[in-house]
Amino acid sequence: MRKYLLLSVLFCWTVTMLHAQNACILGKVKDYHEQITLTQISDQSKLENAVDLKADGSFAIEVPVKAPTLAYLVFEDRRPAIQLFLEPGIKADLQISFREAIDDEGNKTTVADVDYTGDDKDCFEFLRQMDFFAAYKEWPWSRLSETPFSVYRTEIEKVYETLFGNLYQAKSESFRRMMGKQIESMRYGEICRWAWAEHKQKDADFERWMLSFDHNDTRNMDRIGNYWRWFSAGNMPPRGEQTARSFYDCLQKAFTNQEIINMFADDMIQQTLKDAPDDMDEQLAAYKACSTNPEGHAKADQLYAHYSKMKKGAQAADFDFYDQSGKRYTLKDLRGRAVYIDCWATWCGPCCAEIPYMEKLYEHFKKNKKIEIISISLDDNKKKWEKKIAADKPGWRQFIVNDNFKSMLCANYDIEGIPRFMMFDKKGNIISLDAPRPSTPNIIEWIESNLD
Repeated sequence: MRKYLLLSVLFCWTVTMLHAQNACILGKVKDYHEQITLTQISDQSKLENAVDLKADGSFAIEVPVKAPTLAYLVFEDRRPAIQLFLEPGIKADLQISFREAIDDEGNKTTVADVDYTGDDKDCFEFLRQMDFFAAYKEWPWSRLSETPFSVYRTEIEKVYETLFGNLYQAKSESFRRMMGKQIESMRYGEICRWAWAEHKQKDADFERWMLSFDHNDTRNMDRIGNYWRWFSAGNMPPRGEQTARSFYDCLQKAFTNQEIINMFADDMIQQTLKDAPDDMDEQLAAYKACSTNPEGHAKADQLYAHYSKMKKGAQAADFDFYDQSGKRYTLKDLRGRAVYIDCWATWCGPCCAEIPYMEKLYEHFKKNKKIEIISISLDDNKKKWEKKIAADKPGWRQFIVNDNFKSMLCANYDIEGIPRFMMFDKKGNIISLDAPRPSTPNIIEWIESNLD
């Protein structure tokens, strides 16, 4: 009996401790009835939790927090996200409202006003007042290109000295530690930004500063990426003269630490193969001659097997999509004409910005029997899609997929972001899986050059 009693006590204690790890966020949003998502972001993962918004705009969120992390309340209609700091066991209340304002460039914008009460309020205020783009505003490229590095570095160091001073006023040690690492990385990145401007001559102070740390020491990983960008910019052949080996040859000149070489080489080949270039075989061979990472080789072989099917001229993988009545179509149903496809969603601002250009494109080609122009929505809310279609009255055919980013379309063509434009020939072969946007200059000439 004592054994079972002890187990019961331990179970209750464990549940209590697990519950204590939850962050509890209460609040209310004034005059807002769309979807809200709480997104937790860490170095290892990104977790999203839908927020149950009641009719009066109130909400209560209780999410497990394993370690201190940043989070964002993300609003579906592109209102500004609200940044939060979460650590185990905190409780807070947010009263949120939005108002129209004018930004620094004279454009209309929306501002979130938040009355925050509860734990870690000083952390919230620090995040709210911290301007991540201050250096970009203060130091546009034109000013950077005319400023000696020593002057720029001195000014940036002053800004970050103040920023660190403000950070150390926060009571939460975990917040100070987490943000200190992030701000230090930002500081180094902003100092390096000087090199990305167009300077008329080299600056000896910058080169000394860039070479002042051991770029073969993995403890300096937060700096090594910027070093590689700087080194490769000055040592890679011009774009038109590059071969499949150019990147990897330059990489081996920049570093002697094979672990670092493998890291950049593995990343490069994965990006390259996903673009399915014509010289995939040469790229894969050049990578394997550079990297010694067996796991990287296996991943590259896997990607090659997958993406070689997506090269220009390859037979397109089929997928299904639906019209407003629910009738099912597949890509095969459109054979006989080339097809230019617009993948979009009503919530995607850049997608909607392309609609007027899609209209012009359709008007140009609507009598051309060699091509059909269609749009396929990745909306998860069909009613919003139908409402948008009813309001815009587009002349070209409109479709939607089931399961948005989990659909066959996205799975077959690795669509993780939109807008995305693709073009297939009349036989269902791939012309481009990353076709130019309708707003691209000479888009009409590009399409016409790819028609039979």
